[in-house]
Amino acid sequence: MHKILTAAAINLILIIFFTGCSNKEELNNENKKDHSGEAGHNEKEEDHREEVVLSEEQIKLMGIEFSKIELQNISGYIKVSGEIMINSDNESKVGGIIPGRIKKIFVKEGSFVRAGQTLAVIENPDLINVQVDYINSKNEFEFAKQEYNRQQKLSSDNIGSKKNLAELESVYKKALANFKTNEEKLAGYNISRNRFDKVYQDTNVNLQKTYAVTAPISGYVVSRMVTNGQYVEPSTDMFHIVNNSTVYADLNIYEKDLLYIKPGQKAVIETGSGQSRIYEGKISFINKVFDDLKRTVKVRISIDNRSQELYPYMFVTAKIFVSDGNVTAVPVSAVETEGENKFLFVKTDETKSIESHEGHKDEQEEKDEHKPSEGIVFRKHQIRTGISDDKYIEIFPIEELSSGVEVVSKGTFYLKSELKKEELGGHEH
Repeated sequence: MHKILTAAAINLILIIFFTGCSNKEELNNENKKDHSGEAGHNEKEEDHREEVVLSEEQIKLMGIEFSKIELQNISGYIKVSGEIMINSDNESKVGGIIPGRIKKIFVKEGSFVRAGQTLAVIENPDLINVQVDYINSKNEFEFAKQEYNRQQKLSSDNIGSKKNLAELESVYKKALANFKTNEEKLAGYNISRNRFDKVYQDTNVNLQKTYAVTAPISGYVVSRMVTNGQYVEPSTDMFHIVNNSTVYADLNIYEKDLLYIKPGQKAVIETGSGQSRIYEGKISFINKVFDDLKRTVKVRISIDNRSQELYPYMFVTAKIFVSDGNVTAVPVSAVETEGENKFLFVKTDETKSIESHEGHKDEQEEKDEHKPSEGIVFRKHQIRTGISDDKYIEIFPIEELSSGVEVVSKGTFYLKSELKKEELGGHEH
């Protein structure tokens, strides 16, 4: 009896074990099906977000038109951005060449000054020493010159000694060198040597005690970094002068557009300030260094800015006119922009059920016998763009698109709107 009960118990345990395994396997299979279905749904949903399905009637109502991707002979322009920069040849940081205390400042920030105009004067007692050294060296030079000329005459008459002539010549040349050195110092301190022409007749000659800081260029004082009474060194920048009659536009050219760029090409500059005026210039410089961060190369345009309407560091856009012949292109109206990305809507040969695409129909739609059950699939394709002539624009598809493929050239706004609706309402389908 005990053996029979034991066998029955073992059979019961085996039945429970295999039943549990079977249920677990079924549960795992169901989970796999669920996950597989969810993954498939995500893939379809991802594709779904990149396409729009429209019926023939919708295409007609929206006024959608098509153009082919084909070769076009474009002699157009590349549109780029950049900023206005100061012409460094027309910019100057101004300071003195001697230390001293500022006695007087004659200009303010915003003042227009002309080259040579006095901006400030610096007091320095050492200036008197420079003038005294000049006067003494001039006197020594003139005396040495007279003695040398006199000895030359005596030597030519066989009266003077050749030794004396040689000694006087050495003294004369040394005095000349010393005089010229002091004369240059005088000029460097902006002190006119004419004021000492009658130094020997006028015992009350007025020695200059100040140094004039003058403008090296004409332009506007954009910064004044000193005040009256301030002590300055020769290394101190006192004024910043800028002349904006000519400025540079530094433009950023992407790598794909470099092959079109050459020195001398015409460019038209436009600002974002609402001004209707445009500025013309030519490419004067193409940088030989690639900006790895921006992925661009700097191109410089020189611009006549006598109107003073362009300000340094102002943001601008520009059209650089190029000629490249036959390129793969589409109408400008076919290109849509989304942030920094550009794309086309390509008409495919595929069709899809409007019902399966929309997910449900109301009763009215079910009863509408005239509504087609199939729609044409339009797929979004990302591109990069090249040159343009305002009618056609060169394209570089991210994914391969063969020549002759039709794209939406009119009505892209409606497709873009439909795509947004699908993205927002995709989880309800």
